[in-house]
Amino acid sequence: MDINTMMTSQLASLQQTLQMSILDKAMTTGAAGVIEMMEDIPQQQAAPAAHPYKGQVIDVQV
Repeated sequence: MDINTMMTSQLASLQQTLQMSILDKAMTTGAAGVIEMMEDIPQQQAAPAAHPYKGQVIDVQV
């Protein structure tokens, strides 16, 4: 096995490891964002709507 083949093999292995590391970091960041959004949902629903009656009764007489 010549040195060029060994270097190519090691480079491919390094690229795969780096890609997996970046993917793991992206998934961790995405999961943290989803968790934060889910924690905020009950707080948003607890607040009353600005116009709770708006859109419930429509006068269609012309």
